[in-house]
Amino acid sequence: MATAPEKLAELRRKLAEKFPTAPRAAARALRTGLAAIDDTAGGLPLGAVTEIVCTAPSCGSHLLLEQLLAATRATRTRVALVDAADSFDPSSFPVDLLAHLVWVRCTPATALTATDLLTRDANLGLVVLDLRHASDRELRLTPSRSWYRLQRAVEPTDLALVVITPHATVPSAQLRFTLNTSHATTALACERPALSTALTPALQRQRRQIAATA
Repeated sequence: MATAPEKLAELRRKLAEKFPTAPRAAARALRTGLAAIDDTAGGLPLGAVTEIVCTAPSCGSHLLLEQLLAATRATRTRVALVDAADSFDPSSFPVDLLAHLVWVRCTPATALTATDLLTRDANLGLVVLDLRHASDRELRLTPSRSWYRLQRAVEPTDLALVVITPHATVPSAQLRFTLNTSHATTALACERPALSTALTPALQRQRRQIAATA
């Protein structure tokens, strides 16, 4: 008698034969204006989850968000920010960069649900889930299946989903970068646009090939 794993394998085989999947085309991407992301990975892939891991204090996550807002503002792409710790300070950004932003304030417990709903909004081109200030316990309580469900939700869309975390958390991330170097105090004397474009997030994972653009 066939075992349960054998029955499951046979069922998967029959489903694959009946419903074959077409080869996945190279992904399109949202350009960020950051050489470390655009030149290395082609940008933020559309229909996929990108994780930005911020492992050090003052490592540039705020500057990264500002750069994403500037890049999307230039193309009039609508953005949603899911702020899981109510830490976003709109007064620290130029007013013009906020004109295309939807700011969703919530808790870590409701952040994934809010993000899932936003991925279904065809008017958005970028959704950012900010979990930088979530505790280790709150992040551990999120089951892996929730992250994979979020990846499946975003796959048929034309938006990029970015999750900002304090350590590698998202198992379904198709792209992962890390920011792991704190800025020196001398950075306070520099102009923010120059600091933003000089950010050098390091590529840690890339599971999808980005289609070349003209």
